[in-house]
Amino acid sequence: MSPPDSSPPNPDAHRPDYAEVPPHDLVQVGFVFRPHGLQGELKIDPRATDDPARFEALPSVYIGARPHRVRRYPIASVRYQQTKRGVTVILGLDGIEDRDAAEAIAKRKVYATEEALGLDDEELFAHQLVDWAVVTEDGTRLGAVVTLREMPAQDAFVVRREDGREVMIPAVEDFIVALDEEAEQVVVRPIDGLLEE
Repeated sequence: MSPPDSSPPNPDAHRPDYAEVPPHDLVQVGFVFRPHGLQGELKIDPRATDDPARFEALPSVYIGARPHRVRRYPIASVRYQQTKRGVTVILGLDGIEDRDAAEAIAKRKVYATEEALGLDDEELFAHQLVDWAVVTEDGTRLGAVVTLREMPAQDAFVVRREDGREVMIPAVEDFIVALDEEAEQVVVRPIDGLLEE
């Protein structure tokens, strides 16, 4: 009878196979709603990106709850579905072959690398503006960005005022003076009544 194995447990034995990609190189491009059908396809909310068609140019995506804990999946197919909320991306991934596998990664964030997206140095995604300060041209702080909401006429920044109220500022040049990435500020030019409830 052989003696029991007294060697220490291998800490990597049960460690998930996270992708070796620097978190700061990843940009969120979507969110996994739920599985679509029985063949492993996923319904993706693409509102984190400015253009759902970006998925067609990506060789792969990274999926996980946080950017430092993601797995890489090559993209097998991309198609679209029009819904009341807008366009939903139906994404097929290599390695996700059935509904059970798709269920296992539901409710996770979808990322792509900046390199794969081909972003210009000055390009930003909407989610990157969340929590940025919203200030007037004279530096008066009005609040902070909650989200960028898609509207029928034009998109609008949802801004939480200092007193907790939320107001919307149209994301158009008439109102948005500048996006200061270094200071993480949205500089706005409000008109009378714009910031009222």
